[in-house]
Amino acid sequence: MNYQVHPFFHIEQDNQHIVTIKPLADAATEGSTILDYIQEFVGLVTRVLNEKEVRGLLYTCPLNNKQTDYAALFDQVSKDQFHPEIIQKITWQALQWKNFGKPIVSVLDRNCTGIGLATMLWSDYRIASPQVKLGFPESKFGLFTGFATTITLTQLVGSTVALNLLTQAKLISNQEALELGIINEISTDTEQSLVQAKSWILENSKANILNSTPTAMAAGFEEACTAILKKTRGLLPGTNAVIHLLKTNPLLSSTEAVAAESKQYHKVLNSPEPLHMVRTLYEGILQAQQSDRIKSLGNYTIKKIGILGAGMMGSGIAYEAARAGIAVVLKDINRAQAEQGKTYSAKLCAKLLAQGQITDSQQQTLLGHIQPTDQVADLVDADLIIEAVFEDQELKAEVTRQSLPYLAENGFFASNTTSLPISALAAATHRPERFIGMHFFSPVDRMPLVEIICGRQTDQVTLQKALTTALRLGKIPIVVHDGPGFFTSRIFFNYLLEALTMLLEGIPANRIEEEAVQAGFAAGPLAVLDEISLELMLHVYDQFPTLHHSQRRAYAHLSKMVKNGRKGRKSGYGFYDYDPASRTKTIWQNPALPLSGESPSSETIQKRLLHVMALDSYRCLEEGILEQPIDGDIGSILGVGYAAHTGGVFGHIDLTTLPVFVQECQSFLKLGEQWEIPPSLIARAQENFKFYTGFRSNWPKKES
Repeated sequence: MNYQVHPFFHIEQDNQHIVTIKPLADAATEGSTILDYIQEFVGLVTRVLNEKEVRGLLYTCPLNNKQTDYAALFDQVSKDQFHPEIIQKITWQALQWKNFGKPIVSVLDRNCTGIGLATMLWSDYRIASPQVKLGFPESKFGLFTGFATTITLTQLVGSTVALNLLTQAKLISNQEALELGIINEISTDTEQSLVQAKSWILENSKANILNSTPTAMAAGFEEACTAILKKTRGLLPGTNAVIHLLKTNPLLSSTEAVAAESKQYHKVLNSPEPLHMVRTLYEGILQAQQSDRIKSLGNYTIKKIGILGAGMMGSGIAYEAARAGIAVVLKDINRAQAEQGKTYSAKLCAKLLAQGQITDSQQQTLLGHIQPTDQVADLVDADLIIEAVFEDQELKAEVTRQSLPYLAENGFFASNTTSLPISALAAATHRPERFIGMHFFSPVDRMPLVEIICGRQTDQVTLQKALTTALRLGKIPIVVHDGPGFFTSRIFFNYLLEALTMLLEGIPANRIEEEAVQAGFAAGPLAVLDEISLELMLHVYDQFPTLHHSQRRAYAHLSKMVKNGRKGRKSGYGFYDYDPASRTKTIWQNPALPLSGESPSSETIQKRLLHVMALDSYRCLEEGILEQPIDGDIGSILGVGYAAHTGGVFGHIDLTTLPVFVQECQSFLKLGEQWEIPPSLIARAQENFKFYTGFRSNWPKKES
């Protein structure tokens, strides 16, 4: 049979009448949508199977990475190019291939995820090349895959495993996929995959292939649903849709199940939360990792880092630098404390070794990069010195002055301060243009963000070097400008302040904690205060130039708790009581606090916590602490655990709409100075301003 040249796919039939379909590497993409490709592919396969002489068919993934790009997906959704009826028609047509009575094999010749993986599940048999990974990563952005995955995957692995795969965003290896039954064979290479596929087609008639039938609800499914909803708090539209479909599909016919999934898929794509999450947690992070700011730096390489302070932060930074293959000098006031800092890395390595994630040789190499010392002269020729000592301006100035003579000629100096102004810290140096803030987050090995803070005199070369270093350490950098608390600490202090304000109003502590979690925050504010210690919070307040009335009230309450021995988790008592034996904690009912007469609604408590951080983020944007909303959105989620489903602080304002946001903030004005609204925000609300249109920022760019 002769096939016409296809614009998207290469089609080939061998002398045994087996047809192979592969996507063209140089297929024209201009003006074509994801649905166009899938529709063409499904139609092509259907026509091929309809040919009498065709004995069987094999295909590789019909979509490439560019065609499954999230920005393109949402652009097509905004243009109403994803109709549920078309999705339903395509999916149903693909599921009818089995009626042709011809064996179909899909070959996973590269990593296969999302919609691409969904198309591979339409076959009878699946063969994967070596090192291939597969999964459904879009679930972490509030999406789900669609295209029959809730049907085909359940038939292959059961509802509980399907639920976990479709909602956990985990990529699995080909070996794991083989053990689960998602793929049937692993080949030695791509060419061998094609040979194995043809052999299987020749050995198996359709009569010998077991047709998949709807699977009964697997054991543990309801418990798994409960656990996932507890984790997501029901805030992710895609996860909610998957759970709904997996529960209802067994009650439906195949036609009804396809229709139901197509409608849910369309509904989720048109929900605002997935777009906001993708914009921040995918596109935004991608832009941060490909910053234009570092392009002019050339082939800058950092070879040696000195770290002052071997506490939790310094030790964590040392580990990350050593993991990146950089020589690290970890200095503390005595050798024992410096050695203890290196022990932190040894413990992390031992854990990874036990899990099989690194080899003994890799462990030894990593630890060999870290030199613990109490001698400042060991810092000599360091390309970067990072100060990570206690939050005290005089102490930081002292260790900075001591170490500066040992910085390499073209080196730069960074402070890991949480909130102290960079410009003030830079005054301890004779080269303030080479001084910058690099605010890491704890625990450093698990927290991906680095907040890079430019002082008033920090030059562009130093900023470029700091960005390059952050990326070398595998971190996601955001750039902010100087001011008390910078960005992340500043808005986070408002989160904690609002919780204390509500507590002093008589709102029960357990309600504040519960509503914070339900709103999507990573942790309740009172639990966070216990973790960082109440004494440290007081110390941070002491560094502020002035405190307004609400802050002074909070300060007085924290001081009283500390005086009574309630200093936080490490003391065993704080806003919670801690039982070291059972490793449990219970909320403390403070008898001295007033009881609220009329308890506010859950919605009000959640809005106060979400709004107060978003409002102060706008102040940061207006004051020039932030240059663009996307930095605030990334920083708020990755740095301080803001509700991810909103897409961040500015995403939250857009979800609320600015007129409603301002109106609700005005209703909270009587509760404290933290609710004062900048006149410019009121003016923008009157214009119904949006911080974003789709993926595009509407905030004016700062002139260079």
